[in-house]
Amino acid sequence: YHTGNDRIRQVDVTDSSSTVFSTPVSGGSGKFFKPKGVTTKVGTSQISDGFPIDIAHPVYVPSAKKSIDFHFEGVRENFVRNKVCGTDTCIVSARLTPAATTFHATNETDGAGLPFDGLQPVGHVSGPSINGRPEYLHQPLFVGGDEVLYTQQDNSYVERADGNGIKIYRSLTKSDPGAFNPDATDSNYQLVDKAIVDSQSNALLSHVDIEVASGLGARQRMRFGTSYSIWECDPSTNDKCKLGMNSQAQYSCYSDTGSAFFNDLAAADRNDLSTLGLNNFTYPCSAANLLTPSVVGGKILPNFWVEESTIHASTTEIDLLAAYARSYTKSGNTFILTVSLVFVSLFLGFSMLLRCLCFEQKASFMETEKPAATTASASKSSMA
Repeated sequence: YHTGNDRIRQVDVTDSSSTVFSTPVSGGSGKFFKPKGVTTKVGTSQISDGFPIDIAHPVYVPSAKKSIDFHFEGVRENFVRNKVCGTDTCIVSARLTPAATTFHATNETDGAGLPFDGLQPVGHVSGPSINGRPEYLHQPLFVGGDEVLYTQQDNSYVERADGNGIKIYRSLTKSDPGAFNPDATDSNYQLVDKAIVDSQSNALLSHVDIEVASGLGARQRMRFGTSYSIWECDPSTNDKCKLGMNSQAQYSCYSDTGSAFFNDLAAADRNDLSTLGLNNFTYPCSAANLLTPSVVGGKILPNFWVEESTIHASTTEIDLLAAYARSYTKSGNTFILTVSLVFVSLFLGFSMLLRCLCFEQKASFMETEKPAATTASASKSSMA
């Protein structure tokens, strides 16, 4: 819902200024992409150089509820090529990964009410009531998101000055990490921050491997996360939140809003409340139940991520492409051999012709015919 507010709110559904925001869905399944055709030189063992067409490749991802643009990951260190393998032969492929700004939300394009990049709000779509719950989609552990997502210590939006925020831990072992003891020297838990996530981004990002010449999507692995938060409960924008008011400052949030409400009361009411010591209005920090009034709403906590692995190209299909590559190599070698033999034959023939014309001047067919010897004198002697 787009309301123009700077944060997502529980009352957006019923707000008269709200407009439903929707985004168009496009993109393929990841099975086929735009083919580049054969791009390697004749006689090489591959039909592709591993560099796809330099465009965005949209793939619709149901778990992310959107179409995501995938781009070529770039040249790897030491020019190592990505490959997909058939029964006994591997062929060069290209790895595509999501754009860095996949979940960057702006008020202009993705609705209002989200103070961070790296998250897509899908609040109000599921939950126990018409208001749903605040739900967000993102890449695992907020890859590509704002650094403040890992701490979220700004509480100014609930009119608190402290640095109460969040900490995100993940297990260092695939087995049971045991009791949660992050401060122990042998702890199996690691505090997650942006530096750690950036260093492991290749292992966290989704990817699609494609055979470039044919455009065949060989395999893909989609990794996307879901987070939740507790609804904020700003009494200045939600009348229901006014019902949780405490007049003796026993709650720790929205004190400025409470002072404004108190000052709007009639003078006689203000005097009476002040006399009774009930003049310091404060409110709970979230829409959580009354037993947890100090829990700050709006803190986005990564709940889980889903990893979906799909093999689009069967071993048989990869074997067919590998067989085509071998045929292409054989045809290329035959072409090169034929051209070489023709060249050598022409060279030898031309060389022999030059030898005959330029270096064998005494050849019998090139000598001038000599005149026959005269017999006149011998005839005269005989007659005599």
